[in-house]
Amino acid sequence: MYPPPEYRPGLPEQNDNISHNHPLKEFAVLLAGVMVFLLLAVWSLGLLVDWAAGVISPEMEAVIFSSMQFSGATVFDKKQDDPRRVELQRLVDALGRCNEVGYPLQVRMAQSNDANAFAFPGGRIIVLEGLLDKVCSENGLAFVLAHEMAHFKHRDHLRAMGRGLVFTSLSALLTGAGSDLTKLIAPALGMGQARYSQEREALADRQALETLNCFYGHVGGATEFFVAMQEEVGEQGRGIGRYFASHPEAVQRINALRSLTRASGFAVQAPAPLPTTLASASPQ
Repeated sequence: MYPPPEYRPGLPEQNDNISHNHPLKEFAVLLAGVMVFLLLAVWSLGLLVDWAAGVISPEMEAVIFSSMQFSGATVFDKKQDDPRRVELQRLVDALGRCNEVGYPLQVRMAQSNDANAFAFPGGRIIVLEGLLDKVCSENGLAFVLAHEMAHFKHRDHLRAMGRGLVFTSLSALLTGAGSDLTKLIAPALGMGQARYSQEREALADRQALETLNCFYGHVGGATEFFVAMQEEVGEQGRGIGRYFASHPEAVQRINALRSLTRASGFAVQAPAPLPTTLASASPQ
């Protein structure tokens, strides 16, 4: 018989009580998995929202959103005989010959120093008073109105609202509002939504340029509003914030419109002056 082997104490080759995975590696894998899941969920639900926006008829939209009020300005001007509103409505109706939206649009004005206009659910175009201070020609104003009309034509106003609800609800449902995980993944999801919104804005700009050329026979004044906004922002722009903004920077829109004008062979002529009614400061 051979002598028994000599016993030598030592650590076992495998200890199930000790994890060989690095905690940071596990966290990175978990975070990546959550982000991929959420991105796929937001992407899928976004497509569903786009489909629903195309299915909702103008009549159904009017019924659903007729009671919805705009609250972004100090006072909402509902006066039907406001000469500025009447003139804006006339211009929108006239532009409709070159940009058939598919249902009637109503122009409303709101008291605000901000220069902007919105495509509001229910077929309403909201024009903030400050916009009239940033345009100096009828063509420049017509481009902004045609841009909002394009949003109605492409159903962008419903897409944006639906996607916003999906993003907010999904984030709050899965991670809880204000949680640390939400703060980590929200920028990535927000960047994706911002890119989508900027693409829709660029598409509306293209449609507005074509409308302007159809209506006036040239595209003079198309960049007027963006030039004014660029002067206000300055050459520095929004910096890194542009990646999370819903609208492209003014300088990008100016360059895109000029490139499209050259590519399309559109003529550029002197724009018509702003109608006296709209050029005046306030209604009497």
